[in-house]
Amino acid sequence: MQIAVPSESLPSERRVALIPDAAKKLVRAGLDIHIESGAGVRSGYADADYEAVGAHIQADQNTLLASADIVLRVRKPSLEDITKLKSGRHPDQLP
Repeated sequence: MQIAVPSESLPSERRVALIPDAAKKLVRAGLDIHIESGAGVRSGYADADYEAVGAHIQADQNTLLASADIVLRVRKPSLEDITKLKSGRHPDQLP
């Protein structure tokens, strides 16, 4: 199962949905973690911090969202981001 963490789109948002320590636990549990490049920078986490715990860095957000089974975000996704989700997902299925 692939879990994706995109960068937050709101310029004032400094949080990231998944910190490296939590990513490490998910990787150990057998999940495939993909982080958008730079997603953790405003929270003080470099891409290398995620790579060190076994997460993959993805430069292209469109590819990241299109291949994810689960997307972790701090804030709700924009309608534009929803259209980028893997085929078979529908906005009505979001909480």
